Order: sequence, then structure tokens, then C-alpha cells
Amino acid sequence: MKGLIIREPWIGMIMDGSKTWELRTQHTTMRGEIALIRKGTGQIVGVADLVNSLPQLDARGLADSVQFHGVPPSEQGSAIANGWLFPWLIVNARRLSSPVPYLHPSGAVTWVNLDPGVTQSVARGKLGSPAEPVVATARPSPPSAPSRPAKAPTISDAAEQEPDRIRGTEARISPALEAELVATADRLGVRVKALGSETTKMRSFTVPSRAGDQIVLVNRMARSSPRFQIFLAPALDGRIAPDVAVIPGAQRFVNARTNDHRMRHSAFRAFKGPQQDGEPFGHGWLLEEQRAGEHFGKLIEFIRSK
Repeated sequence: MKGLIIREPWIGMIMDGSKTWELRTQHTTMRGEIALIRKGTGQIVGVADLVNSLPQLDARGLADSVQFHGVPPSEQGSAIANGWLFPWLIVNARRLSSPVPYLHPSGAVTWVNLDPGVTQSVARGKLGSPAEPVVATARPSPPSAPSRPAKAPTISDAAEQEPDRIRGTEARISPALEAELVATADRLGVRVKALGSETTKMRSFTVPSRAGDQIVLVNRMARSSPRFQIFLAPALDGRIAPDVAVIPGAQRFVNARTNDHRMRHSAFRAFKGPQQDGEPFGHGWLLEEQRAGEHFGKLIEFIRSK
């Protein structure tokens, strides 16, 4: 087993789930479960899954993805100057029941190869730790701009009726958010449909369930909100709505035209459900971006169980 050395405050943010991107100066080919070492202590405090090494960020990408890496605007200039622009996607962090000491090799600054005895101690520590990521003490990432009270976004009558060829020029969610959703889907064995183009409005995820494959569509339209939109087939939504409602921060999408959580769009033909005249309906929810992978993962598990 390998241990990754991470200093505070970043390791604490990873452990409480508020940080899923660990910024480094180069890509990594490492994948799978790793130990989390708090720098300077000689102790392993948790384990997590390293599931991806994302493309190098530029200055704008760094600024647009604070909710994933946690680096405040005041420190981003230093991150750019030092090349800390390669996000390693680390999810499913779990605290050990008690820290595990290890012998730190001379010169190790990033990775430590843990000996079998230490690996066994980490395994025992996992048995006494929570099965799910710790979320109760989540510390929010510093905002990149003054925040306003959260308000569910709406779609105006004009926007809903506007042709896709016009709206398509805005069909992009944060690359940071999209990368985390795709990586979460990959980790959970969910199929992701390749984008037809950068102007594709909906991103499609196919979740295997007891009732057969179910489609989840993520709205890729840019929104000025700390939440992102997902749409479900009406029949599926009817089965899992009580479960989705308990996801922290989950809200119903509100359509200004119909004053409910339904929206018409041609993309919802992917649901392959009964269709009335005109374009089919999807039933919408809003999930928080800050813990996107965790919340999206919960949604996937709810679908799988139904």
C-alpha cells in the first residue's frame, strides 16, 4: 500500500469531504486505495480512493474550481507560480479509528511505500472507522466571490421555448464539476455517454438497477448557482423522490412556466417512457456543487436499489 503525504489544511479538508481535488505539480498514474499521511506527524490518519488524474488547469480553470480544490483566490497566484495545477481526484475518504504510526523514509516528499505491518494496522483501523465518508463536520471551501443566499434557479418561458441551436452556445457546466461527475460515475460502474459536441445540452449517465437501466441527465447549461440540475424519468422519480429529498442540500428544480419540477426537452426521449404530444417531460432536482461527487454517488445508489 502507498501513502500520500499531505499537509494541513488540505488533508483535513479531504478527510471531512470538502476537498476532492489534491493539486500537485504533475500527473500521476497511481489508482486505487491509498493511505493519507498528515505531513510532519509520522502518522497515517485515513484512507481514500485516488480515481483519476485530471488535465492541467490554467488560471481560469483554477479560479472556477475552488469548490473542488479549496485554494482561496488569495493563494491562487502562488499555486500558479509553483505549478500546483494538476488535480488528483481523491474520493471516499475515511478516517481510521486511530492514527497509525509509520517509519518515514529519508527524502520521501510525496509517496511512501508502507511495509506489510503498517498496511495491516491500516486495515484494522479501517474496520473501526465509519463505512461512509465523514460529512458531519464538513468545512465549506472559501468562496471565490461574495455569496448570496441560495435560490433555486428557474427557467423562463422564453428560455424554455428558445431553440437548442441558439441556447447550445451556452451548453457548458463547470469543467471541474463535469470531471467530478464523470469520475464518480466511472468509479461506480455507471456508463457515461460521450458528448456529441461541446454544445450538447445534456450529459447522459446510464445506471443499472433492479428495474433495468435507468438514465440520469445532467443539465450542462451554465447557471449562476452553487447547485447543478439533474433530470429523471417521471416513473423513476416517483420511486426515489423520498430518498433524493434526504440528500444534504437537495432541492426540487422549479420551472417558472409550469410552477413545478417538470421540464420539456427533446433530450428526455432517452427515458423511453410514455410520451404525450410534444416533447417529453423530465422531473428535475438541484444538487450542491461543493460535494458533487458524494451527492451524485448517493443518487446513483438510490437508483440501483429500486
